[in-house]
Amino acid sequence: MTATAHAIVAGAIAASIHNPSTAYPLAFFSHFFMDAIPHWDFGTNWRMRKKSTTGIIAIADTVLGFTVAYLLFGGKVSLLPLLICVALGNLPDWLEAPYYIFFAKRGEKHSVQNAGFLEKLSYRIYKTENMFHTKAGFPFGVLTQIATVGYFLFLTRP
Repeated sequence: MTATAHAIVAGAIAASIHNPSTAYPLAFFSHFFMDAIPHWDFGTNWRMRKKSTTGIIAIADTVLGFTVAYLLFGGKVSLLPLLICVALGNLPDWLEAPYYIFFAKRGEKHSVQNAGFLEKLSYRIYKTENMFHTKAGFPFGVLTQIATVGYFLFLTRP
């Protein structure tokens, strides 16, 4: 899912569940639930792009996600819990960033056989988070993403 989709769902959780001890874990775990639904996102085919292009897309998507979540839910919940939920909803993807930035190579699969500790750790985080991903092609994967966000908005409505 895109960072924007994760942010909207996490924002909806923050706006509908005002107990942080419940909202924060739900925002975090919503990420894995959403990624298990077949979807297309900007990370699809990342090995075929320059890292800088993928980075710019990821940053833009994240900024858009925070902005949309604020516009939709900023009047319904205090800013700090909203930001924390949105950050937690995106955290699993951010934990993959060190692998992409420092160790992944464009156009090739990765081997950590002779890698150092940090490379092995970042690769393990990447592989663990990707166990939950279910990819779908464009445009079907965009439609499933829209439906997923719509479903979460329906569940969290007042």
